[in-house]
Amino acid sequence: MSARLDGSRMLVALVVIAATLAGSATAIETLQQPSGDEVLDSVEQRYESAETITTEATVTVSNGSESATATVEMAATADNRSRTIISHDGETYRAGTNGTVAWAVGPNRSVAYPVDSLANGEAFDDTVAPDERLSDDAEDRFSEQGLPSMNASNVSATVVGTPSIDGTDTYEVELTHPEVDGTTTLWVSQDDSRVVRSEATDGTNSTVVSVQSTAFNVSIHDSTFDPPTDRVSLTTVDSYEEFDAAQTATDLELPSPDATFAEATVTVRQGETVVGQQYDSDGRNVTVISTTATDRFDRLTENATTETIDGQTVAVQTVADRAVVAWTDDGVTTAVVVEGSTDRALAIAGEL
Repeated sequence: MSARLDGSRMLVALVVIAATLAGSATAIETLQQPSGDEVLDSVEQRYESAETITTEATVTVSNGSESATATVEMAATADNRSRTIISHDGETYRAGTNGTVAWAVGPNRSVAYPVDSLANGEAFDDTVAPDERLSDDAEDRFSEQGLPSMNASNVSATVVGTPSIDGTDTYEVELTHPEVDGTTTLWVSQDDSRVVRSEATDGTNSTVVSVQSTAFNVSIHDSTFDPPTDRVSLTTVDSYEEFDAAQTATDLELPSPDATFAEATVTVRQGETVVGQQYDSDGRNVTVISTTATDRFDRLTENATTETIDGQTVAVQTVADRAVVAWTDDGVTTAVVVEGSTDRALAIAGEL
């Protein structure tokens, strides 16, 4: 009986030792596991040190029971050239820059701008119809309320697991910020610090990026980043601080209201011209648009009322808290956009 008791004690001792060793191994593995910040640092170094990167991924955006999926292909170089192809619901969108020209091509529209114009904030503003823009105060509210100022040092990164994603051992890193609802999770390859999956969610909406492939330092032909010449015509954008200079730069006869001239931008794309003039009238902004691209401003007459000024029928409506008066004469559309009432817009339009 004593021998059996000793055997039982030995068995218990072996179990305890085995458990202790297993616990020690787990502790050692935990000590060897990098922190969340260390994983993020390795990702940043991996991507920033690459001369070229190509990536293919599937992006799924969900909102409750609704979801949409797109495939994304990206190529980029260390000298700021890039190209992105997005395919969704049978349509394909392409955008990129070769360092000199930034371009985008979609099913119904294409555009290209000199990179310098984008850097100076000159592009796009005067090719967007007034009803597609935010008012200045709306933009301010969006900037102040919709995009909180965030300090990157306040982001907390925590390794919460080490799962295998499609055969790749990863670190699962959860990111949180005290000023942002929800979380972002990254799955990072343990071998080479590639991001293989990411998910951002606020509890209701989520965006999941599943990366099928990523290649570093591969050869990419220069033509990859050039705009497709058969569909894209370069858009030129020039700004002027004097009315006479703007008038000299275009064949359009520019109208001028009784107000203080501020600046003008002349945009030419595929033979169409858009001139946007900015004026100050008693401390309030007045925008006068003149364009040969009349079809792009057709929506200004949709759901609008009509008035007659000096025998000219004009469309009148309020868009984004601004009054708009627009008319087309001899192939040129003119629009007056003011802060204030439609009566004020009509009065200024009458001066033109």
